[in-house]
Amino acid sequence: MANWILDPMGSALSAFSGLVVDPTCNPAMVVLPEIRGLQVLSVSAAPQQNYTYHSQASTVFPDDRFESLNFCNITVTYTHPGWNDIINVMTFLPLVDDWNGRLLANGGDGGHRMSLADTLSYSSNWALSSPGNLDWPLLVDFAYTSLHDMALVGKAVVEAYYKSPPRYSYFFGSSGGGRQGHMLAQRYPEDFDGIIGVTPAINWAQFLWSACDGLDGAEDGIISKPGLCHFDPHVVVGKTFDCDGVESVFSFEAAEVVAAAWNGPRSATGEFQWYGYGLDTEISKPYSGAINTHCGPEGTCTASPFSMSNVWARYWVAKDPELDMRTITHEKWDQLFQASVSEFESVIGTANPDLSGLRRAGGKMINWHGLVDEAIPVNGSTDYYDRVLERDPQAQDYYRLYLAPGAAHSQTSGPSPQLIYLISTMMDWVEKGIAPDILEAIGSNDQGILLKRNICMYPQVQHYIGGDHTQPEAFICV
Repeated sequence: MANWILDPMGSALSAFSGLVVDPTCNPAMVVLPEIRGLQVLSVSAAPQQNYTYHSQASTVFPDDRFESLNFCNITVTYTHPGWNDIINVMTFLPLVDDWNGRLLANGGDGGHRMSLADTLSYSSNWALSSPGNLDWPLLVDFAYTSLHDMALVGKAVVEAYYKSPPRYSYFFGSSGGGRQGHMLAQRYPEDFDGIIGVTPAINWAQFLWSACDGLDGAEDGIISKPGLCHFDPHVVVGKTFDCDGVESVFSFEAAEVVAAAWNGPRSATGEFQWYGYGLDTEISKPYSGAINTHCGPEGTCTASPFSMSNVWARYWVAKDPELDMRTITHEKWDQLFQASVSEFESVIGTANPDLSGLRRAGGKMINWHGLVDEAIPVNGSTDYYDRVLERDPQAQDYYRLYLAPGAAHSQTSGPSPQLIYLISTMMDWVEKGIAPDILEAIGSNDQGILLKRNICMYPQVQHYIGGDHTQPEAFICV
């Protein structure tokens, strides 16, 4: 089962409060048109009154508590006949007098779940219909079909409830949700007027040292010009360092591992396969797993592969849940890598640089990617954007990419744009024609110092011109 959440916006993004729930919040209010390929199983309505939502407050999400919310939750449950799937589209509807005519769709994140409801677990057993055989319909659902369904069903619910279609429709997604945004832009460019994709996983199938700080003009613990940063980890081999009070020596093997993570995967014969991580990325962070290890109580340590890559390789590519990625040969790695690209790129890949459909539809798309993303190498995003510009040199008229120095994966740390600001910026671009040259960001560096930055539109980068480096006025885009 998969779930999607859509939110017809109120007069403000969180302004559903102080209202009485519409007594007409019932399934009889929603008469859906026939949608080709879909069989509606049920329509339910659940009025929500004085609803309170708590989130973990951060500089990116400063509002951690929403109270006295009143809305109608219309849930449409449907299937694709013959596919043995069940999908829910949940639409949260403010009262008629408070609706501003907009629709916001929320994409998923990592793992195998497709909504904020998180009713799908990280279990991957659904990947195989039988030993050695993929459940292709469910993969196609996950890859793209349910995305388009969400737009069709959600808009139909809105029109049935308000007796008017949304004037503007927007999509927001991060990580896997960013991939979904790209899929919509490439396959279904007319579904949404504005698409925001943060740290997008668009290429699905494929100890920073002080030597690199200060290249942007400010020694602030953040690399703003990664292209100028060159460092060979082998130069510290044999040097001592303190790790939790224990003095250790940096080994040649450790330098080899770090270099491999920075350089990215290569075939057994040394051929390029994909990009590595930025030099200031925390590549041993638990979420990443690029060079992660797990140590038992007896002190024995083993490699701990990045969970999503590990699951993808075992279940989908090898179709063998028992495969141990820690023991495969380099030749086996190459076979799996090639199979992932050749078998799945056309299904779940979202790296097609042809966005002519989005241009013709008048849609807009914003991507931003943190330069210290520990899960998705940022150069995958710049590679894609370069290819889009090569195909259409005027692509900045409808698609813009921004790179955030010091920002980790999916707004988890570092100076990042706030969610409500991002949506407001996209609304200004779509509805008023005000294209953003920069994105405002806020967040703390590794020392806990709060930084405010203006993220430059790619290919520009930040350059320090003097003054307080915690403020955006100290930098310009060059």
